[in-house]
Parts: sequence; structure tokens; C-alpha cells
Amino acid sequence: MSDEDADFGDLEESEAVAAPEEESLAVPEAKAVIGTIIPLHAATGGDGLKRGRGRPKKINPKPTTQDLLYHAEMMRQKAAFIDADPLVQSTRSRQEAIEVLQRVKEEVAREAASLHFTRIEEEKYGKDTSQMSSRRIGALREVASIELEIKKLGVASIDLKGERFQKVFKYLIDCIREAVEEVSTPEQLDLIFNRLETKLEGWEDRAQDIVK
Repeated sequence: MSDEDADFGDLEESEAVAAPEEESLAVPEAKAVIGTIIPLHAATGGDGLKRGRGRPKKINPKPTTQDLLYHAEMMRQKAAFIDADPLVQSTRSRQEAIEVLQRVKEEVAREAASLHFTRIEEEKYGKDTSQMSSRRIGALREVASIELEIKKLGVASIDLKGERFQKVFKYLIDCIREAVEEVSTPEQLDLIFNRLETKLEGWEDRAQDIVK
């Protein structure tokens, strides 16, 4: 064998030895790239994990501390918004049924107007607005129904414990007090109104039976 052939053989042997080293360097890089797309154990086939047929299940990541803080802040703002809502406040206070219905009617009318605006905007782009029109018709129907119910309550019932009636009642009592003050002494005024207060205790319930 010539010296040239020997040198050529040594070169081939050295390349054959170096090839596995290059491959071993490339494998971690490939795994790192795959690991950024799917979990590493799934990319490497670790633990004998086998995927079934069909689309793999979506795994939702656990919320971070920042996510939890954001969620808590949003819940706080939502609770404050609900508490400040005029309709919610009216249901908590002792308002008459007519006043609550008036506010409900206003809120439904606002939603109907909002649907009307959205429908006009959608029509500009040639979109189908039939469903939106149906929702608006339903809201308008509710407004009419509430209005009829308000008319019935205004004629058929008197809420003696309602805020509006109590204001009127207080005005009448004040007028009586002023009249008594003009014709009586302070001692007589106190005696009369102490007696009147006793007589009027629970008067709303007794009067409600009269007007039924």
C-alpha cells in the first residue's frame, strides 16, 4: 500500500469518528426547538406516552399571580358597578312598585335603543340583522308590557308604606302641628302629639285593609 493510500484511509477513519460527535451536538438543539412547541416528554417519547386518535386535548396553563391579581381587581370593580346601579339601588330601598317598574322600563328601553344602533351599524356592512331585529322587537314588547302594568298599579293599588305616600303623610302631619301650635301651649302640643303618635302606630296596616 502506498503512502498516499494510507493517508486517504486515515482521513476516512477520522471523519467516521467525528460524524457521531456532530450528530450528538445537533440532537439537543432539535430537542430544545421541539420543547418550545410541545412538552419535552412528549417530544422525546419519554415514559412511553402514546397519543390516541383525534385532536389532542388542550391543556390550559395555570393562572399566574398576575392573572389572579387582575381577576380580583376585575371582580372588585364589577361588584362596585353592580352596587352603584340605580336599578339595584331601587330594589334595595323602600320604593313603590310603580317607581321600580318605571326604572325597569327605562333600562329595557335603553337596551332596545342600543340594539337599534348596533343593527344600523351592522347593516352598513351588509350583515344579516334579522336576529338583532327580533331581539329589539322583544325588548319593545317588554316596554309596552311594563307600561300597562304601571297603569294597572296606579289605578288598582295604593302603597301606604311607599316613599311617595310617606312624604305626603309627613306633610299633612306637619300642617297639623303648625295649626295646633297656633292655638295651644307647648305643653298641650306635646300632649296632643304624644297621644296622636300612639294612635298612629301601625296605621299603614290597618288602613291597607280599608282600601283593599
